[in-house]
Amino acid sequence: MLPSLPPALAEWLPFTAWGIVSVFQGVIWMELKTSDTRQVKRTDELRADNRVLAEKMDRLLEIVATVKQA
Repeated sequence: MLPSLPPALAEWLPFTAWGIVSVFQGVIWMELKTSDTRQVKRTDELRADNRVLAEKMDRLLEIVATVKQA
């Protein structure tokens, strides 16, 4: 059988455990939020890149159409 904890430690231990759990939850939440922010930023960058690529493709198709007409 396990020995019993001193009364002061028995009262203090649950609060400490909840504090540790809360800190870990906060760290995980912050990491998820940061990751989400990075993902949104990267998505915006890819959209801008796609827009530039679409403009270049349009210009290329115009040039090809002009060359075929000549």
